[in-house]
Amino acid sequence: MFIKILKNHSAPLTLMLIIFIESSIPMDGRVPGTFLTNLDPTLQNLLHIPLYGMLAFLWNRSFAKQHFSNKKMVLMTLFLTISYGCLDELHQTFVPGRYGSLIDIYLDGAGAFCGTILFFIARKSHHKMYGRS
Repeated sequence: MFIKILKNHSAPLTLMLIIFIESSIPMDGRVPGTFLTNLDPTLQNLLHIPLYGMLAFLWNRSFAKQHFSNKKMVLMTLFLTISYGCLDELHQTFVPGRYGSLIDIYLDGAGAFCGTILFFIARKSHHKMYGRS
């Protein structure tokens, strides 16, 4: 069963792993020259929106492949994406030079909603293009 879950949800789980790895990079100067340490803090914060938007998009896509109802798909996607954002902020409180931020959680949530909306727009466009209703 665990293997089936990994197989069915490999894309969003992979992105979650990437997010975890990136948020584990200390921001206290110990790791010089990394991509994140060179970014303006405001831009770092704003990157939460597209990152968690992509995560929500991938969760929606995974659930759609399993033929979940739209309501169940959206609820599970938003719950998983926003909960993961909260857990990631908690995780960052243990990483040197990082801190958890309520603003980042709001940005994660905004990204989750945007990614969900984009998924349905893309799916509707795909269905129109290929003659599905």
